[in-house]
Amino acid sequence: MKKILCCILALCILLQLPCFVFATDTEENFVKVKIPFPDTIEQRNSWLTRARYKGGETIPLSMAYNGYVYATIPVQDKDREIEAFVPEERKFTDYDSSISDFHDFLMLSRVGVIRGNDKGEANIYDNVTRAEAVAMVMRFIGLEGMPEAHAITNFNDVYKTDWYYSVIMAAYKCGIVKGDSEKTFSPNRDVTREEITVMVARALQFADLRCSKSQVTNNADQEDISDWAKEAYEYIGRNYISDYDDTDPENPVRLLNPKKAATRADVAYILNNTQDDCQLYASDLAVQYGFDKEMPVIDGSTSTYPFTQAVYGMLFSNGETHPQFPQKHSKSHTSYQRLINGEVDMLFASVYPASDILKMAEEKGVELELIPIAYDAMIFFTNKDNPIEGLTKEQISNIYVNDAYDNWSEVGGSDALMYPYCRNNDSGSHAQMEKHFLNGNEIHPEVQKETSYTMSNVLTDVMNAKTDNPLGYGLGYSIYYYYHNMFYFYPIEDQLKLLAIDGVMPTDETIADGSYPLSNNTYIVLRKDTPKDAPARKMAEFMLTEAGQICVENAGYGRLK
Repeated sequence: MKKILCCILALCILLQLPCFVFATDTEENFVKVKIPFPDTIEQRNSWLTRARYKGGETIPLSMAYNGYVYATIPVQDKDREIEAFVPEERKFTDYDSSISDFHDFLMLSRVGVIRGNDKGEANIYDNVTRAEAVAMVMRFIGLEGMPEAHAITNFNDVYKTDWYYSVIMAAYKCGIVKGDSEKTFSPNRDVTREEITVMVARALQFADLRCSKSQVTNNADQEDISDWAKEAYEYIGRNYISDYDDTDPENPVRLLNPKKAATRADVAYILNNTQDDCQLYASDLAVQYGFDKEMPVIDGSTSTYPFTQAVYGMLFSNGETHPQFPQKHSKSHTSYQRLINGEVDMLFASVYPASDILKMAEEKGVELELIPIAYDAMIFFTNKDNPIEGLTKEQISNIYVNDAYDNWSEVGGSDALMYPYCRNNDSGSHAQMEKHFLNGNEIHPEVQKETSYTMSNVLTDVMNAKTDNPLGYGLGYSIYYYYHNMFYFYPIEDQLKLLAIDGVMPTDETIADGSYPLSNNTYIVLRKDTPKDAPARKMAEFMLTEAGQICVENAGYGRLK
């Protein structure tokens, strides 16, 4: 593998092709080490704690986590003893506390990645040359002192007498940089934002590190990124350099300005943020269950995505950077299909599989196993100023199956039109309707005309359903803990209210004790033939431990008693 990558890299360089491969196998480049967090350092300073080689230089890629101090170091340094310490802040003569850009600069100056000039000035808005950028990146991953390499290069503007010769040659051999051409490196030209982005992305991949993904929606000049840099921008996730443009206050945007010269503040921003985001270390729990070696491939419903986030957050530092961390769940119906087809190992599911899913499983000879891990419930809600306080299960069946009522007065409410909303048939909420109300029937065609196609849509649809002339209120259904978690995103408390069912309000207590008639469990769902030692089975075991139930609470659900 190493020889193949070297050949590919050399060919890319000689032909001046865009290239995002590296000269050596990442497993041989860097290793992860840890030491116990020392009693001599106060816990309040843990966020500043770093590792250093005993009596030597600081290791920028280090952090305190889970009772230890971890470090990612070049493999050639794996036998060097490390110790934990709190590096002192460097004092700059031009420091201005009112300038927020100094934060990243000060953090990186603590670990020696960025330094001031001989007058002690930071000059954070000075442009950075390509040679300076290479030096900063190589310090960042701990390779500044790497012996100069016998790289295949003939740059006619990089001389052995130059201060940057060794660091550029080392970075070139590692595949972190390339020249403007086969003969020219342009060490004294200002580095552009997209060039430093590529350097950082290549350095991270060389060290077998990655960043959490970013769902970018408001970059106004995304198309200005050069083709050879696009993969690097994707690789570093949300840590790209950008400018904020609020010329239009109603529609503020980010401007990448990828071809703009990068300042020292820009370089500090991307390095400090990737440093915080990219270091992935396994907790003791992850090691105990073998998740440091292999995590199950997880999917599930929209409402259970917080379970996946909570589990990765519990098991790993920067869990969202884990290569198997899913960016989203596929929704209930699709996730069940993927499990049956063997595309995923397990689901976090808030609903029992719908009838067509059970039929599909039977046809494919797959038996599903549902393991309860949390409490949840189906709930119904209406506009907050609707005087009605509750419905019976019979009334709900009549509303959704028979389209029996047009007015809230017919179910004990005031004289106001009723606007019921339903969910699409392949949603988890529809599976709940099948379980509790449909009894093999379909939702009435008239009701289906008002279908909400996402879990968030049904909230906003009911919010917007209220009419004043004539007076009318909406009705919708969802999952209890999803509904409550949406308080952070929608004005639910101001505009909606939950309804009692058969006289019982849904609360944490009534759901847990089963007195609320639409109480359910949330499950881990496996194929029944999943081996006992498989990661998915280990995850089911983990979720029933105290730590797993903390994940349940962190996901916003009700823990099992």
